[in-house]
Amino acid sequence: MSPNKIEAPTFDGHHDPWIFDMWIRNMDRFFEWNNLSNNRKVRFAKMKLIDEAKIYWRDVEDCLEMRGKPPITDWIKMTQKLQEKYLPQSYRNKLLDQLNNLRQGNKSINEYIM
Repeated sequence: MSPNKIEAPTFDGHHDPWIFDMWIRNMDRFFEWNNLSNNRKVRFAKMKLIDEAKIYWRDVEDCLEMRGKPPITDWIKMTQKLQEKYLPQSYRNKLLDQLNNLRQGNKSINEYIM
């Protein structure tokens, strides 16, 4: 792989929140590097969904169409919808707890920063 080429990862719907979170972060880096428009981000990300994740996203689109609603064309909205399925609230709470409990020596992270 050349140093100037960044590959976009696939996501298969694996139910490990860390894997999903890393996929989102890597896609964001890919989009930033390639300067993609919001609409192109969604279209490209859809191609990077495979296996269960691809089936899930197809169901989301079918449901929107059946309700007469427009398709999702915004990357933030797409990530929010995927988070509902692949990033449980308990994972987010755990990350917040870890952040709040970080310590540098005998000081909390907030005390250390100030």
